[in-house]
Amino acid sequence: MAGSWTSNIERDPRYRGAEEIISAAGYAITIADDMIAIVNEETGDSQRFRARKDLLAFAASLASGEPPPAQKRGAKIRNGPGFSAHAARPPAREAGSRPDGDEDMDIARLKALCQALTIERDAWKARAQIREESVVSEPSDGGEKYRALKKFIAREFHPDHVRADGIERLVRTEVFKTIWAHIEDIERAGRP
Repeated sequence: MAGSWTSNIERDPRYRGAEEIISAAGYAITIADDMIAIVNEETGDSQRFRARKDLLAFAASLASGEPPPAQKRGAKIRNGPGFSAHAARPPAREAGSRPDGDEDMDIARLKALCQALTIERDAWKARAQIREESVVSEPSDGGEKYRALKKFIAREFHPDHVRADGIERLVRTEVFKTIWAHIEDIERAGRP
């Protein structure tokens, strides 16, 4: 049974990318209770990871070609296949030559980078869709406020509806003409 941080690790895309890099480097991966162990099949070197960030940092260092970060060492494992026996290291390669595993490691590194970029792209796409939905879902009155204001102005200031005499009638008529000219300009421009 897997522990808390290893229970759903196969579903994590970051782990899948790290797994490809680590496997391409010649390591076998074992998921145990609250720990992930890796063993290099050629050299017998092994490491244990008790946190996801340590495993991802190790994979990132393999992908970049840098030496892996130092691990905190606990008590030595005395029983368990593959942890105590270390095989001899392979001979050093000549300068300028590429061993067969380097191409696989480059491919694994590119696949991991592609997965990370895909995840980031999908996250930005989701954010954009949320923003678009919020803009669409905002209440739109469809110009109702504009039409209500236009009716109010016509009812209060139109010369046919003015119930006043003398100077007040002239003032209301002039105000109506001035405001209505601007309303018609707005309507001609196509803006409600």
